[in-house]
Amino acid sequence: MMRSLIGKMSWFLLVILCFNNCYSQTEWALKKDKDGIKVYTGKAADSKFNMIRVSCKLNGSLSSLASILLQPEIQPEWVIATKTTKLVKRLANNHIYYYTIASIPWPLSNRDLIIDLWIQQDSLTKKMIIHANTIDKIIPPIAGLERVLFSQATWEVIPIAVNQIQVEYILKINPGGGIPAWVVNMFITKGPFESFYNLSKIIQEKRFQGQQFDFIKN
Repeated sequence: MMRSLIGKMSWFLLVILCFNNCYSQTEWALKKDKDGIKVYTGKAADSKFNMIRVSCKLNGSLSSLASILLQPEIQPEWVIATKTTKLVKRLANNHIYYYTIASIPWPLSNRDLIIDLWIQQDSLTKKMIIHANTIDKIIPPIAGLERVLFSQATWEVIPIAVNQIQVEYILKINPGGGIPAWVVNMFITKGPFESFYNLSKIIQEKRFQGQQFDFIKN
């Protein structure tokens, strides 16, 4: 039992150190500040595509957010430009694979991607870390769709009051398919802002209240 606990704590500390080291030195530029949602962009050292950071408070619990993220089929309700999403495999209560198709304006092809989503929590601080990264070779390429081979999202979530959480979200993505980086960077704040605005509303709905998970302490 003690060895298992030490292992879990070591893993969590490693995640926190990686998160802080990777992004604390990034120069973030505030691009949008509205309705309590702040959206920043930052230069990525290894990509022409800017990174995105979203900072906001949500009126919901850790479990409410987890419930939403672990039901990928409802993503079209809140994630902008999502055409369809389906669960591919549930590996554990806190770990899923899902497949999503994003609508892209003509004449570009729609994008699809497979995401590995994993939720963990530090039982002492209650800080919740969520990783949502692309994986491949789970579903073969589909004709007419451009596969996104790299997308890396990290959520750092802490409870700050009764039924209120602070969210720090960072996304690195390469949409592929020959879209010029300058075009993506020009409009890159629109989707995250609208998605988090939608999330701030949906998390307050009755269906996500009173959620409980054995891996989360609210």
